[in-house]
Amino acid sequence: METPHHNTDIIFDEDLYTVEWSDIENAEIDYENYLNDIESFFREDFEEDILEEEAF
Repeated sequence: METPHHNTDIIFDEDLYTVEWSDIENAEIDYENYLNDIESFFREDFEEDILEEEAF
């Protein structure tokens, strides 16, 4: 029979993992940067696909 290899004495601090609604509500999102990241991701993915097709 296997014995567990984890420490059951670890104390879980919920406050470290709690997000308050006000933190989300008051966050300012940099939409332009966000859209640039998405555009770059798809551009790079598309370019990689083209290179893979050319290799065949």
